Amino acid sequence: MTKNYAKRDATAYGFWQTMWHMYIISCWFWTFYTIMYKMKVHGRKNIPKDRSILVAANHMSLLDPPLISAALLKPIGYMAKRELFDIFFVGPMIWSLGAFAVNRGKLEVSTIKTAKVILADKTWTMALFPQGGRRRNGKLNKINKGYITLAKLTKTDILPVGIIGADRTATWPLEGDITVRIGMPISYDLEAAEIMKQWKEQICDLAGLIDNTEEVERLEAEEKEALLQQKIKE
Repeated sequence: MTKNYAKRDATAYGFWQTMWHMYIISCWFWTFYTIMYKMKVHGRKNIPKDRSILVAANHMSLLDPPLISAALLKPIGYMAKRELFDIFFVGPMIWSLGAFAVNRGKLEVSTIKTAKVILADKTWTMALFPQGGRRRNGKLNKINKGYITLAKLTKTDILPVGIIGADRTATWPLEGDITVRIGMPISYDLEAAEIMKQWKEQICDLAGLIDNTEEVERLEAEEKEALLQQKIKE
């Protein structure tokens, strides 16, 4: 029987799990990134202290998830693609650190329930990458709107986090700097279009990216129209 990696209950985020997570973050992740990648963090004061929040960051390398935990110094439950949980060592490791699976095509009920469990606990927070996969071209292309749906379903504000330099230093430690810049929370109560607008503006400013989403959407629309016209002619 295939294990449901999207389903986790409150015991996965209890006291001892929290202590284990904080030990890993403070003794290993923070030390590793500070020494090996000269990590600098700006805007930690923007992290709400009285409630949990949904972290939505740009994605540049495999270093990003533990990097965000080290930068925020908070236990974080990550949404991770289902395939990662079947990889030797990687799957058990991320599972032990509170990660849970997500179907990138659509939000499933078990994923939403797990997100609600995490975000109901003020000690924990949750993180995801709206870009879906890793992007190293300095541009915002397609953005998955699922993070907005999740924020509204869980009534949780969104915290933009920009990562700079992880693409250049992902392979060779001690040869570059990584900077994490934390933005201002975005209210889940806003219209979806306004949330998307504010998130893109903040991420572009925080991470030095260029917003290319409208151009990508235009090209996709033109491609669909061309295919439709071709089918009509056939």
